[in-house]
Amino acid sequence: MKHLAFLIAAAVFCVCEPLAAEAPQTPAFSGISVHGRSTVVATGPMVTLGEVADIISPRVEDDSQIIRLKGIPIVSSPKAGESAQIEGTQILAKIQDAGVDLSSIRYTIPRDVSVTRSFREVSLNELESALSSFLGKNPQQVDVKKLVIDRPIRIPADSGGVEVVALSTTNPGHLGIDYRSLASSDEARFQLKAFADRWRMMPVATKPLKRGAVVEAMDVQLAKTVDSNSSREGVENLGDILGHVLSRDVGQGELFKASTLSIPPVITAGSPVMIVVRSGRLEVTATGTAIDSGAIGQEIKVRNEGSKKVVSGKVEGPGIVVVGAY
Repeated sequence: MKHLAFLIAAAVFCVCEPLAAEAPQTPAFSGISVHGRSTVVATGPMVTLGEVADIISPRVEDDSQIIRLKGIPIVSSPKAGESAQIEGTQILAKIQDAGVDLSSIRYTIPRDVSVTRSFREVSLNELESALSSFLGKNPQQVDVKKLVIDRPIRIPADSGGVEVVALSTTNPGHLGIDYRSLASSDEARFQLKAFADRWRMMPVATKPLKRGAVVEAMDVQLAKTVDSNSSREGVENLGDILGHVLSRDVGQGELFKASTLSIPPVITAGSPVMIVVRSGRLEVTATGTAIDSGAIGQEIKVRNEGSKKVVSGKVEGPGIVVVGAY
């Protein structure tokens, strides 16, 4: 038999032995019938007895007990749009757990009950609108090109919509978007992927610049640049670009790379310099000639014109090389 049918005639109740006076009394359900359904559509997070069965009685005085029976929780609902099976014996056990004596009611419960959670499908417009709202409140350096929807997106039927709660970078050119449902009996969460570009504001050349040119403020502007391996090689700090010398040509709109920038020398090879020798509080100066070119802070070789000896020192400023204690 597909159904577990347990029908208890009213006459049987009449001939039952009375309970002892000191024994707890069970609720009077004798006029109530519980007829289970084989298929159920659940609307909330919990499947109740009132959803899996028709509960009726010809007696008005049973109304309060019917309401109580209908509210008995049976099992958690499946996710929106999904289905699950409930065994008839499980339903009976839940009725007993609620303090109802099964011998006090008439019931017919199927062996198995199929429960499907009610749902509605989310439209592409809803998804895009939620993403736009999130980006408006949480500005991101990202351009979303297209949402990837490879399956129907289902949320509880009573949901008021969806919202984006977080973004995550997966692979280059892709973005993970975390969504959740709004104002519903329970929350549904899901993630979608999107084709997207992350970008940064980076310094680029405003015009073609030749090798050997010293970069000036008018030569640089900030531009929106797609974040990639090549863009990560670009110099982001303007202080590391302005006043530096280019070691190769740079095209208009091109990023400045550290490998093409150098600090301009304040001393050139062959130029006269003042050599400063320091030892403790003692400082002696001598005239010399630079053998190397160098910028401030760099170490170069110089020749002492008095002794003709070649020594190394650090460039301290235009025409000044310190030897010894720096």
